[in-house]
Amino acid sequence: MVTENIEIRHITRVEGHGSLYVTTRDGKLEDVKMSVDEGARLFEAFLVGREYTEVPEIACRICAICSASHRLVSTRAVEKAMGIEVDQQDTDLRKLLVWGEFIESHILHALYLALPDYIGHESVISAAAEYPDVVKIALELKKLGNDMQILTGGREVHQVTPMVGGFSAYPTHQDLERMKERIAESRPKLQTAIDVWATLEEIPFERKTDYLCIRREDEYALVDGDIVTLGGLRAPVEDYKDYIRERVPEYSFAKAGEMNGCGFFVGALARLNINNDHLLPFAKKTLRQLGIKLPSYNTFHNNAAQLIECAQVFEMTEQTIERLLRSDLEWHEPKVVPRAGRGTHIAEAPRGSLLHSYEFDKNGLLKKADIIAPTTMNYVNMEEDVRAFFPLIDSKPTDEIKLYLNRLIRAYDPCISCSCHVTETRGST
Repeated sequence: MVTENIEIRHITRVEGHGSLYVTTRDGKLEDVKMSVDEGARLFEAFLVGREYTEVPEIACRICAICSASHRLVSTRAVEKAMGIEVDQQDTDLRKLLVWGEFIESHILHALYLALPDYIGHESVISAAAEYPDVVKIALELKKLGNDMQILTGGREVHQVTPMVGGFSAYPTHQDLERMKERIAESRPKLQTAIDVWATLEEIPFERKTDYLCIRREDEYALVDGDIVTLGGLRAPVEDYKDYIRERVPEYSFAKAGEMNGCGFFVGALARLNINNDHLLPFAKKTLRQLGIKLPSYNTFHNNAAQLIECAQVFEMTEQTIERLLRSDLEWHEPKVVPRAGRGTHIAEAPRGSLLHSYEFDKNGLLKKADIIAPTTMNYVNMEEDVRAFFPLIDSKPTDEIKLYLNRLIRAYDPCISCSCHVTETRGST
């Protein structure tokens, strides 16, 4: 019997450090292991004992790229535990903050990290000479997303103005007007990126799996909603443990999410599959232009789905700013009285559904935390995809197989650092 090991140390052009190990015996696939190589970061453990005001400040440090989403979800979980509701104005400002992150993160992945695979370049740097306009547009759109986060959160990373019960400062009407103008001015740039993507050839791969995201009946849900799957599940976020299970693989420092003993998919493609009836005109046009038929079971379509979501976020941002411009934007001090309670919130980070669940004592000190990041939820599904995809490429040279497997994992846009919250692991490779 001939055993061959294909090792990818490390998967390139993703956030964080992860490796993939594929074992074949007599030419047939025997084992797949996706290893998260970063050490456990223990956020759930060292949040315990912190005051409720500190929890979102610390939790958003889980990730720099997704810090706005972690801040939002953590803050809403605290507010639910404390029995706090925020008004429409603060909700809209939080939406703008997260949507800025969506633009920045989606553009970073689709045009910086994924696009080189499609055009035969090893990186966006080598692609710049052949595609200077696209690289320039990517830089400009990424800056737009960052500036939206500065406008509503005080800075691009680990934002400082969102707080339990509201914000410590508001943007001015003038600043919002200017941002609305910039969104309109940037539409042609996003359209150019979409036009380029429409010329690319996609890898033909399909594997039926279940898709999960949040859903509302009044909008394309990104910040609040029920847990919904393409398979028909709909449940309140508080019941998440009835459906989402986590285990710790012996060969990894990350937890692995399962539903009904199988993997499931979260991210832009999941949201399109489930919430496409709420797409606005720009996103509908982009969906048609990119030729994706929904529901799609092609993991590689997640890259294009991110550009479709950028188009969606552009229009949602314009509508939300218009509503904010009709409000007074007068600052009010949030009133919070600490109490014992539990709070759970799920929202959509760019890479998929993100959950924070907390329990506090009567003094507002955290007793327990549970955090499930998108890459944790996607973990098992990534391995299952490799198992299904490998027989389609196993006759290719080893270097080419590694390239294809890199592309498959990269299509998930994994945020590997976010997934490292285990408090105990039995070993690693």
